[in-house]
Amino acid sequence: MKTLACITILFLGIGMLVAQETEVKGQVVQVQEMASTENQGEIIQVRLQTKNQEMIQAQLCPRWFLDKDIENGDELILTGKYMEKNKYMVKEMIKNKIRYQIRGKNFEPLWIKTRLKAERHFYNPKTEKQFKGKIEDLYTDEPSDIMEARIRMEKGKQEGELIRVRLAPEWYLQNRLRIGDEIELRGSEVTSNGEKMIIAREMRNNRTRTELSLRNKQGFPMWRQGKHHHGGPGQGQGGRHGEGHGRGRGHGGSQ
Repeated sequence: MKTLACITILFLGIGMLVAQETEVKGQVVQVQEMASTENQGEIIQVRLQTKNQEMIQAQLCPRWFLDKDIENGDELILTGKYMEKNKYMVKEMIKNKIRYQIRGKNFEPLWIKTRLKAERHFYNPKTEKQFKGKIEDLYTDEPSDIMEARIRMEKGKQEGELIRVRLAPEWYLQNRLRIGDEIELRGSEVTSNGEKMIIAREMRNNRTRTELSLRNKQGFPMWRQGKHHHGGPGQGQGGRHGEGHGRGRGHGGSQ
């Protein structure tokens, strides 16, 4: 009986250790994408070597949820729990002194909430239309650092109307626009704080004869999907929190 009791206590102790939140520090030696058991799609899994030379398989989140890619050699500080020996579910990650919240208090995936927020409150594929007009103003929305434009519509029922258009971060646009440019857009017409606004998904500049994808068909920003996509450098804007709304006037002029 004593032996059985000792074995039971030992198993309980192991179970508590596996479920308990712990902090892990180490260097990334391998990065791969794997099918998620939490939702449909893929998430990043990194192989982490700790200072004790222990190898851990850490499950993170989808690539688009992070503002920068994880690469071999990166030093990470992770908070999470062991699901089983050497398999670790990450709740929070610190990389280059930047903290990323990946899962919630009960380890629910935060990227699912973010995607729903982006689809429900920002881009509406059902209101997607084509637009054409001339840029009369360019500025940066200060709370979100997303560039916006005021465009004078040139065709359709809105001809002559001055419409606010939400674009992308300045680094992603890479000076492709200036005041006076005639552009063609495909995007979703929404209402923000009682004001009509177009969230642009695709853009063509007739002056430079260049095209740029800003968002995917569901309206999720391309600049958050890693450096292997169109546009600017391999950075993201905001990482985990929708785009946000608001009106701020940063730099205008002819950029």
